[in-house]
Amino acid sequence: MILTRATLFLLIPWMMISCRSAKSVVVAVDVKPTAFLPHAKELKEDRKRSPFLGNWWSTDKKVLAAAEKVKSIYIAPVVSDELRASTQKFALMEFSKERRDSKVKDLVRYTHDRFVKAFKSNKKSRYTVVDAPSKDAMTLKLSIIEWEPNTYSGLVVREALDMAIPVPFTPVGSIVGKSARPAIAIQGVLTEPKTGKSVFEFADKEETRMAVLLFFPNELTPTGQAKFAIREWASQFEKLMSTPPDKKVRDSMPIQLMEF
Repeated sequence: MILTRATLFLLIPWMMISCRSAKSVVVAVDVKPTAFLPHAKELKEDRKRSPFLGNWWSTDKKVLAAAEKVKSIYIAPVVSDELRASTQKFALMEFSKERRDSKVKDLVRYTHDRFVKAFKSNKKSRYTVVDAPSKDAMTLKLSIIEWEPNTYSGLVVREALDMAIPVPFTPVGSIVGKSARPAIAIQGVLTEPKTGKSVFEFADKEETRMAVLLFFPNELTPTGQAKFAIREWASQFEKLMSTPPDKKVRDSMPIQLMEF
């Protein structure tokens, strides 16, 4: 009982975040989209609707009317042309350029596959996936713009901080050791086929979840955190496309109590 009360007491502040997204408050994450998005400078949080940090929705009635009639979607090969250089010192120590490039190639393929799967696995999805561009299909273009891999040295630092600063049920290592956390960022644009104009643009960044008691198994492989984030993005994007405008698609919490 004491353990339960202590846990709830420590979690209440995280649960009371209402005026900002949990991601932007707890994890202090921001994302910087590129010119890949036509309206990159106009992206903003849309807390009532979207889990992504940056969103832009078209208000052009002609474009929206045309898009409303489209029932198919083509998901283009994912690119990483604008991938930013790694800045995390642990990643620079553990990853050569060749190793990083190889992992990124795997991530862009994985991203494409997961977004396709998200639509195909939902029988009630708004869109049916097609394998080639079409005048009758929306086009989704995605770009990976940041990636800091899981590193063993970073994991050791975070775990060491947890032991050195033993605050019960609080992920001190993940909070204080922010610079040692893996991360990935994505941006995407959905275009309408008749006009070729954007209907929706988004950008998001995810850092590793902060586990209160134990680290996550997906922290043990270089791309584990990134692939977890990609699966989340794919599911969230499909829900955003398939649900009414007044329905909120929620983001997962950046903190989880425990993981076995």
